[in-house]
Amino acid sequence: AADGSSFELVLVRGMIAAAKADGEVDANEQQRLFAEVERLGLDAEDKALVFDALAKPAEPAVIASLVASPEQAAELYLASRLAIDPDSAAERAYLDALAARLKLPVEVRASLDREALA
Repeated sequence: AADGSSFELVLVRGMIAAAKADGEVDANEQQRLFAEVERLGLDAEDKALVFDALAKPAEPAVIASLVASPEQAAELYLASRLAIDPDSAAERAYLDALAARLKLPVEVRASLDREALA
């Protein structure tokens, strides 16, 4: 990642930011996040960064700045989309802003949204 952290950690940070977009991380979102942290087997330092991210506001521009390629952009958007059920205007607005900051082509985003629902 652009800030020196692993791309896995960037994905988790993206998931956290998406979950926080509506102002709260609900139980389902928290469960998904912790399952992903466990699956990745993050070390203590990376786990500390995850908890740090949970305490910060969701900023699509910051998250988007951490990707290094169009492939990573697509992966980050998908992870963020899978982290939430975008049932609030705030969550949908966050995903719109993230997609714009990641410069995702409309058809790529549509494909990722379909994949998230599968």
